[in-house]
Amino acid sequence: MNANNTHATPHTHTVYYDGDCPLCSSEMAFLMRANRDGLLRFVNIAQPGFDAAALGVTREALMALLHVRDRSGRWLIGVPAVQAVYAATGHARLAAALDHPVLARLARPAYAWLARNRYRLPRWLLAATHLHTGHCAPDGACRTR
Repeated sequence: MNANNTHATPHTHTVYYDGDCPLCSSEMAFLMRANRDGLLRFVNIAQPGFDAAALGVTREALMALLHVRDRSGRWLIGVPAVQAVYAATGHARLAAALDHPVLARLARPAYAWLARNRYRLPRWLLAATHLHTGHCAPDGACRTR
């Protein structure tokens, strides 16, 4: 198969996420279930053997904020990455709302704070995020509890 053949796989974006983070894993499980059209491919960067350098980025950068790479190789980082994954999973209104001037001004610092503090969040907040969690494989195949 030709590596440049964009029609070989349906995904348009690759999502690089911290699978050791309970909040991140919960959100990715939700997105994997919503990925009905297969537009997203998920990569758990916490897996042993993951090589960030092969992508031209550092592991620290990938761990700091959500990174999404589109089919052309362009990186979306932080809030733009969140917008891309929500738009690709049928939540285009939510993604577009983050472009509203007031929300955009709040979303970027709020997301940066959440990303920095994701391992220090209280258990009750993490438990609330697990309400929509099912079991999903890295390829996006999911089953509910």
